[in-house]
Amino acid sequence: MDANLETRIKLIQSFHNSPTELVLALSGGGSLVLGDLLTVPGASRTLIEASVPYSEESLNQYIGRIPEQYCCQRTARYMAMTAFHRGIRVLRAGKTKNPFVDRIFPARSIDVSHIDNTRFYVKNVTETIEEEDLNDYINLIGIGCTASLVTNRNKKGEYRFHIATQTLRRTIVFSLQLTKDARTRQDEERLLADTILNAIETTRYETQSPTLLPTPSSIQSPPSESSSPPPTTTTTTKETITDHSLCNTFGIGTTDTFPIREFLPLHLKPNEIIVGKQTVGSPPLVELFFGNIQAVLWKNGTIRHFELRKNVLDSKKVQPQTYSHARKKMEWTQAIFPGSFNPIHKGHAEMIDIAEHRLGSRAALEISIQNVDKPPLDYIELEYRLKAIENIRPEQAVWFTQTPLFEDKSDIFNGTTFIVGADTLCRFADLRFYHESIHQLHDVLRLIAFHNCRFLVFARQDHHGIESLDTLKIPDMLRSLCDEIPPSVFAMNISSSDLRRNEFW
Repeated sequence: MDANLETRIKLIQSFHNSPTELVLALSGGGSLVLGDLLTVPGASRTLIEASVPYSEESLNQYIGRIPEQYCCQRTARYMAMTAFHRGIRVLRAGKTKNPFVDRIFPARSIDVSHIDNTRFYVKNVTETIEEEDLNDYINLIGIGCTASLVTNRNKKGEYRFHIATQTLRRTIVFSLQLTKDARTRQDEERLLADTILNAIETTRYETQSPTLLPTPSSIQSPPSESSSPPPTTTTTTKETITDHSLCNTFGIGTTDTFPIREFLPLHLKPNEIIVGKQTVGSPPLVELFFGNIQAVLWKNGTIRHFELRKNVLDSKKVQPQTYSHARKKMEWTQAIFPGSFNPIHKGHAEMIDIAEHRLGSRAALEISIQNVDKPPLDYIELEYRLKAIENIRPEQAVWFTQTPLFEDKSDIFNGTTFIVGADTLCRFADLRFYHESIHQLHDVLRLIAFHNCRFLVFARQDHHGIESLDTLKIPDMLRSLCDEIPPSVFAMNISSSDLRRNEFW
């Protein structure tokens, strides 16, 4: 007899009777939760979509990359963020009455329609959604689950599962290492399904908290690098920030010890503990990730944003972003080092020092929260990378943008020098991304030149040898936009991918 059956039905009925909308992605286990949700009347009001990318190839396709480990926190978060974006796409299509809307972020002025090998991209820049309100997505929860449970083959690793939830403002992840040989597969599946339901209810409870802050409607110039944050503050029931141009990166509730609410009793073994983490994005980050800000500048634990609309997540009016005043009055725009920095390492730090000496200006890192060939970032991932950057370079400035392509970056950072490795420049010039058309690549290069941008190229060393500007097979037009740090001065021989393989998430 299922002791939790009545409580489970009541919990799911509360989901169906609320505005909550769910998109689930399950791999390795957790399928019982689908039956739970669907057998209680009213599921059509709650469940938007459920996917089970069970094989490795299917999961790779779902999240848009090959993860370093399939059953880990990071992969669960990839799945949750992908599920959340799929939910946005479905809700947006229903709102616009257009079933073919396939655009996650607002269209910009650059035609990137030639990039057709990734679902994270703009498919039609002429498609415009006016007066979009992020409140339309405030009840949406993306859920990702990856599990390693009892099986009929000999399994060397631990039995465990990871459940991640993604909302407009929160990334949450829960992990549990199971006691081996303590349960049948059916019992483990039941435990996992009940934990997913608890994770959904925990996320719903947190989302109801009034933590979103309005930002002042008046626009002032951001403070200079040497100035201290203004003493005036804006206060709500949940948190306090300084004036509109400077605020904390993450909000109240960000913690490495986030408890799951056990609405359904889980009956864990004495040595089993669910470990939870939550990271809460500030209102400017919400707008950067899902709204209408193209860039924010992070330094020393705070972020600066420009021309935010009057009320974050509480406005029907979308205003276009302009950064001309920011480029004139802010530092950190003359030298930009784009990358994922996943993680940053001493090779990156040495490149920054060499570039700053060569260019005679301070260099900022730039991380795009969406990428051509990788899943969109989540708030936990962002927090992790910022902590790593602080450890390597405590005073380093970082731009976070919505601009994965260099033509977009040049539009924001007019007149900058981009610091790149030879491998990055080679990928940028790969004609696969331009329908094998050199003319499309030339159009992009002319646009970058029009914005008065150049590339400072660093050599890359691996087991094949040294790859430098001299050895790259790139168009002459691109070569004319490049300057080089000679391999005799520096050649990168550290791989972020190799460093990630040594991590466990």
